[in-house]
Amino acid sequence: MGQCTSSDGDPQPASRAVLKAKIREFPNVDFYKGDYPINLHPSVSFHQKHWMNNPQNHQLTKFYSDLESDKQYMQWLYPNFFQSFLNMNSYRLTPQERNKFLQDPEIMKVYKQNVGMFLRFLGIIRNERQQLEIIDETQFDQCLFTYTHNLNRIQRFISSMSVLGMREEALEFLHLLQNKLSKKHKVYISKFSGFEPLLEEGALDSTQLSDPNNKKSFAEYKSNYVQEDLYEEPWVTVVILTKEAIEISQQENSINEKEIV
Repeated sequence: MGQCTSSDGDPQPASRAVLKAKIREFPNVDFYKGDYPINLHPSVSFHQKHWMNNPQNHQLTKFYSDLESDKQYMQWLYPNFFQSFLNMNSYRLTPQERNKFLQDPEIMKVYKQNVGMFLRFLGIIRNERQQLEIIDETQFDQCLFTYTHNLNRIQRFISSMSVLGMREEALEFLHLLQNKLSKKHKVYISKFSGFEPLLEEGALDSTQLSDPNNKKSFAEYKSNYVQEDLYEEPWVTVVILTKEAIEISQQENSINEKEIV
C-alpha cells in the first residue's frame, strides 16, 4: 500500500503534523460559499465556471495547461483530512466541517461539478450511459506517466471523494484506473490499491476491485483517509467513508475551537 499524500505532490511526513491555527471555524465551507479571503488563480476560476462548455482545441489546451501548472487549487477544491505542506494557506477538514459539507446541497452541487472538472483534466468524462470514459488517451497518459506528480493529486482526489459522500464514485474511478493501469501494475499497487473496498464495505464492491479473500479493514488502510496525528481519534472509523454524519463529542468540539485564533 502506498502512503497517501496530503496534497499536490506533498507527502505526509512520518512525524506529527504541524498545523497552523485557523482564522475561521470552517474555512473550507466558507471558501465553497465564496466567503473566504483567499481566491483561486483567475485562470482556474474561469475554468471552474466554463469547463463544461465544449471548449475548442485551443481552449482545451489552455485548460489542461492551467490546471497542470497551478499548485493551489487541489487543496481548496478537494479538501480531505490531510494538511498540505505545500499550500499552507489551506486547511484540512475537521469532522464538523465534513458534516457541514454533506448537509449543504449547494456546496455538494458545486463540489460534484469540481469533481467533474478534475476528471476532465485527466481526459475523462461521464458519457451518455452515465459511465466514466477516457476520451483523451493522450492527456490521461501524460497526466499519469509524464507529469507524475498527478499521481499524488489523484490520491488526494480519491481520498476527498471518499470522505465527502462520494465513495461509490471514487470506487468507480478507481476501477477505471485499475483497468487502464493493467500494464503498469506496480503504479496501481503502490499508489491506489489502498483505496479499494474494505471489509466493512462489502456492499460497495460491485466492481470486484479487490480480492474478496484478501480484503483489508479500515484500521489497516485508514492512512489513506486521515493524517497520522488523527489515527487514534474516536471519530476515525469507517463511518467517514459513508454519507452518515460523524458523531463528535463535546470534548472534541472544544479541542477544535481552541485551534481557532
